[in-house]
This record gives sequence, structure tokens and C-alpha cells, in this order.
Amino acid sequence: MTKQQANWSPYDNNGGTCVAIAGADYCVIAADTRMSTGYSILTRDYSKICKLADKCVMASSGFQADVKALQKVLSARHLVRF
Repeated sequence: MTKQQANWSPYDNNGGTCVAIAGADYCVIAADTRMSTGYSILTRDYSKICKLADKCVMASSGFQADVKALQKVLSARHLVRF
């Protein structure tokens, strides 16, 4: 008899692709706008690039609830520090 394991997880990889190229005086950041779960597309209009400050942006992919939490923490720390 084999032992069964629970495979449920509260985390979901919402996918996505982000790339960045930087030089001496420039930076180019790009990301797709699709959010999915498994084979289902949740939306095709979700920006994965967030402006944190005048010269600071963050591009992210993966579990979007964690991404939003990180963005809130970084924004709060930026506001408190300056």
C-alpha cells in the first residue's frame, strides 16, 4: 500500500517574462502583460512593471500576490526613508 500525499498549495505561479538591458546611461525594461494559471489565461492586460520612485522601477513575474506585497513594502520603505 502506498502512502498518499497532499499536493494542494496556496501558491500559484502566474507566469510571465521580464527582461532588462542596462548601459552606462540607459536602461530598457520590458515585460509581457499576460497573467495565467495553469492552462487558463486570467487576463491579457496586467502590467508586470511597477514604478517605485523617479529613477527606480521593478519588473516581476511569478506569484502575483507575493509581488504585490513586495511592491507595497518597498514603496512604504521608500516613503519613510526620504
